[in-house]
Amino acid sequence: MKTLISWYDKSDFIEGKVNPEGPVISFHAHFYKHERHVILSARKDENSDTAGAHLSHYLRKTFPERVIEFHYLDIQDPIDHREIQAKVHPLLASLKEDAIDIFVSPGTPAMQVVWYLAHMSLNLNTTLYQTRPARFTTKKDRPELIKIQMERSNLGMTALYHQEEIKRPSGTDYFTTSTIEKIYDNARKVAQTDEVTVLVLGASGTGKENLAKHIHFNSVRAEKPYIAINCSAFSDTLLESRLFGYKKGAYTGADKDSIGLFEQAHEGTIFLDEIGDISPYMQQSLLRVLQEKEIMPLGGKAKKVDVRVIAATNQNLVKRCEEGHFRWDLYYRLSVVELDLPTLMQRGKKDIKEMIDHFLTQKKKQLRKSKKLTIDKSAMDVLLNYSYPGNIRELENIISRLYVFNEEKVTLEVLPKRLQQEPMNQPLNIEFVEKEHIKKVLKHFEGNRSQTAVAIGWAYNTLMAKMQKYGLSELNE
Repeated sequence: MKTLISWYDKSDFIEGKVNPEGPVISFHAHFYKHERHVILSARKDENSDTAGAHLSHYLRKTFPERVIEFHYLDIQDPIDHREIQAKVHPLLASLKEDAIDIFVSPGTPAMQVVWYLAHMSLNLNTTLYQTRPARFTTKKDRPELIKIQMERSNLGMTALYHQEEIKRPSGTDYFTTSTIEKIYDNARKVAQTDEVTVLVLGASGTGKENLAKHIHFNSVRAEKPYIAINCSAFSDTLLESRLFGYKKGAYTGADKDSIGLFEQAHEGTIFLDEIGDISPYMQQSLLRVLQEKEIMPLGGKAKKVDVRVIAATNQNLVKRCEEGHFRWDLYYRLSVVELDLPTLMQRGKKDIKEMIDHFLTQKKKQLRKSKKLTIDKSAMDVLLNYSYPGNIRELENIISRLYVFNEEKVTLEVLPKRLQQEPMNQPLNIEFVEKEHIKKVLKHFEGNRSQTAVAIGWAYNTLMAKMQKYGLSELNE
């Protein structure tokens, strides 16, 4: 069966009446060659969709021989592509035996994005079409039908989708604490010097990609492309083809020309994450790009590119150079400016507390919760003293989890067990050890401060000062 599927939108109506020149009706009038048309509505049901009812009546009256089906998907947020995707993909899967023509023109931008993602990822017999309104065509009396050509990638759709996500211009919404504000200030200065390459150092989850985007969106290239790739995720051949592109016939499966990420990022910025993991062969290839400012597509000729390079790694590149695993000349090319991001543990409790407050506010909105979570003192103590091997990313995920399983208040009992660490995994700084020892001795003497001071070997006033420093002064004798 040949099936047409589409949304409808407000351009199908004028002043509350059906618009005969709207995209859906125009498609039926000029291009319809299908056995049925599945029209999607964001509404809950036909009782809540007056406009859809009018459109349905008009189509069935005007084209009585055609099969028109309305599907109500109950979309709460018409610009939330994740919600739309979750509703649309099962419907498309149910049509897997059909030849599906997707009319992408009607609908919100998020709805249109979902069509492209579905076409690229679901492996169905889908074809994408859009129309150009009659007033923009040479004939002026009828719209123009355009078939959209899409190249399916060898990469998994998750990788591609993530890559598109990080290209969004969100360079103005970073949350920084006082500890790393100086690093971001330095990044803004670096951004103003256009030709300088940057190497961002830091453990996984410390925010290296956010810092890279911050540089791009504060530079003269802010309106140009920003493209990121995780270099450790690909073999040499695939990474080379992704970065530099390839010509038709360059290797088995290369059935058409493809431009690489460097060329896509022309006049913009490319972010090379996990640069420390690339092979000697790719190190040589990348060095040539930095030196000559040109790329060599597989099977093709050299092309000049104007791209700012920001690289990042969680490895000690100097040590890898000393061990012969990384080229010194490439290291020097990449590290004209180095920005080093500290771990969350190194940033200290004040920063951790600020980040917790930030994520509590952010996740309430993001997860559409009616109330902001509160964290009681015992649970907060655990969160502030945890070592966070996954850094900011881990803390963000912890707060998301807390919103999933709690409505209002977070207590010690509901925290993940791994946060309540064994001694060998606890922070090694002396302040943490000292605070825990005071708490242990106070508990042993049932809160008696005089006996605690004697047992530890301090003067009473020293114990009181330490308790005040660590927020233990509220304990009773």
